[in-house]
Amino acid sequence: MSVIIGGGKGFIGQRLVQLLREKGFQSIWIVSRKSDGKGNTLTWDEIRNGNLSSTVKPIKAIVNLAGAPLISFQRWTDEYKNEVIQSRIGTTKAFVDFIRDLKEDKPEVYVSMSGVGYYKPDPVREYTESSEGGDFDFLSRLARDWEQASEPVETKFNVRRAILRAGAVLGSTGGVIRSMYWPFFFSLGGPIGSGQQPFPWIHVDDVCLLIIHAIQNSHVHGILNACAPDVITNKQFSQTFARSFSPPRLAIFPTPAFLMNTLLGPERAVVVTEGQRVIPRATLQSGYTFKYPTIKSASEDLAKLFK
Repeated sequence: MSVIIGGGKGFIGQRLVQLLREKGFQSIWIVSRKSDGKGNTLTWDEIRNGNLSSTVKPIKAIVNLAGAPLISFQRWTDEYKNEVIQSRIGTTKAFVDFIRDLKEDKPEVYVSMSGVGYYKPDPVREYTESSEGGDFDFLSRLARDWEQASEPVETKFNVRRAILRAGAVLGSTGGVIRSMYWPFFFSLGGPIGSGQQPFPWIHVDDVCLLIIHAIQNSHVHGILNACAPDVITNKQFSQTFARSFSPPRLAIFPTPAFLMNTLLGPERAVVVTEGQRVIPRATLQSGYTFKYPTIKSASEDLAKLFK
């Protein structure tokens, strides 16, 4: 049976494909804007038109990782904000319509990303999957609308659905680590602002393994906080990351919060200047065991890049 991955060429998607193959999944199809001519690639037009080869079916799972980057130095214009929205909600609606038209050949499960931006930043309050949110700023409303867009998959088409609200994804080939590498390499890195704000995080392997956990286990559904159980501050993360270099680096040069507001715009900068204490309660209750449950264990893996 096939696994279809929207956004499968990105940082998370590439690692997911590797781990799926290690788990024995052979029929993996990547959805992108254009076909690369290598086979096992679908275009979004093919998804929207339902024009798929019979070799794609039957479908075990659809995983949607698509979405324009939030944390980048792309100017935060109305045009780019719309791209951020449409790359998430538009692709979700495309998959919803695709599943609707599959008739009797529907997938077993639909898995989608979301973000911890759903929860209001707070230095003290702890958030579990049942906590309220989604109604106080651009990012929270984006997460809410993104999650709601896939509801018909479950409510109308009776397909199991799992939503991963992810924190900062750590890995040596992309995400937060790539953007932080050189400043920390030269001991010019440090916390953002005071560094006391919570820093919800997860290793890229755990994101991918949690997705596979949702695919393989029929009891897994609903909201899953894709954050490691080790709740830390931005300063703790910066210090641990700096120590993962060989030899260890210093992390004593903070980045002022106003600079991040200037570079990213206030609507985006809250991702790094503020934070949430996110607890993966439902994730752990589902039976998932984190490969990297602590920032120390994650940093020890990331350190392999620097030796």
